[in-house]
Amino acid sequence: MIDYAKRIIENIIANRNADKALWLENYVKHDIKSFGVGIPEIREIIKKFEKDTQLSKSTTKLQVEFLNDLMKNEYTEAKLAAILFVQLYWKTNKADELLKMTTNWFDNEWITDWNVCDWLCVRLLTPQLDKEPELTVTAFSEWNKSQNLWKARASLVPFAQSKNIQRHIITILQFSTELIKREERFCKTAVGWVLREYSKTDTNFVTDFLEKHKDWITKEVIKNATKYIGQK
Repeated sequence: MIDYAKRIIENIIANRNADKALWLENYVKHDIKSFGVGIPEIREIIKKFEKDTQLSKSTTKLQVEFLNDLMKNEYTEAKLAAILFVQLYWKTNKADELLKMTTNWFDNEWITDWNVCDWLCVRLLTPQLDKEPELTVTAFSEWNKSQNLWKARASLVPFAQSKNIQRHIITILQFSTELIKREERFCKTAVGWVLREYSKTDTNFVTDFLEKHKDWITKEVIKNATKYIGQK
């Protein structure tokens, strides 16, 4: 079988920038590894790859194998390339296929930092939530209870940019109540980010939540959640 992932990685390496790599590694932390290649460059690599291979017209099985190979790579740019390919070219008639694949990514611990986690949430999971809300919320309900920090975080972050955030208030309350009580910083900040966006709709809900859960709230959560409160 053609090693499609290797082909992508070779093109990424050809564009590597040591200074940018060092900056990103220091910025993201979590012992990530980077080639120092930006999103615009990765996007162009993916576009050329698709033009040359037409992989999006292949079977879902082959595409999943290719995407898994990218996501399991230790370098950030390979993981981001997987997300970009799905965003740009993923086509399947099975509504749960993306959730099955991303669940596998978390369960195999191929996502281990906030940068990749949040890119996945914003680029893939929020659109999935808006398109298939019932199916997606059901999956997120399981993720929310996960001991895997990043899987738990990804259960809530997609709601922040949802087009239908108001419809999900009961779920947001449930998931936020679960995550705010955890010790991990990135579970708590997920709550702050979603509350910040929901404050545009209902400030009382946000202030009530902060008061009720004050024993678990950090200053960082308060800062994020109240960013827009009081602004005109």
